[in-house]
Amino acid sequence: MNVIDKKEEHLLELFSKNMIQDRIKELAEKINNEFDKNEELYVIGVLRGSVLFVADLVRHLKMPVQIEFIRLSSYGDDQKSSGKVKSVDLSLPNLADKNVLIVEDIVDTGLTAHFLIDYIKEQHNARQVKFASLLDKVCARIHPVNIDYIGFEVDDKFVVGYGLDYQGYYRNLPYIGYFPQ
Repeated sequence: MNVIDKKEEHLLELFSKNMIQDRIKELAEKINNEFDKNEELYVIGVLRGSVLFVADLVRHLKMPVQIEFIRLSSYGDDQKSSGKVKSVDLSLPNLADKNVLIVEDIVDTGLTAHFLIDYIKEQHNARQVKFASLLDKVCARIHPVNIDYIGFEVDDKFVVGYGLDYQGYYRNLPYIGYFPQ
């Protein structure tokens, strides 16, 4: 099946634009309460899916913020994880003794999150590493992952919109939806 077979008018809305924005404000408030307002926070977004979430989240953070992006892949053009994390670009500044917030669009199997948390802790010796995910698909979990800030839990649906894609499309939708089976 290709993207032409999956038309936007067939999508069912799961989380509206307003629901997403309200939840992001709540998450930002929690982050603001847990990090020192006088210390910089390195926000590391995982491209491409997290870009909208990162942009909206950092607008509500009260501390000095540095934004970095990395590229990892475990999906390709499929609707299921390949089971392997492929690092496309892990270029980061020196994070030694820094506060780091990793931001993902969705955690499902936990492979990418597990890899990234270990990588930042072991290779960069950050002072504090926290993890935020807009969506948490616990039903698909293979590796346990501690997610510090969760937007919404989702069941076993393939979701698109607000950064999440199907074959590169639908990222620009202001809401999160799914195609009925």
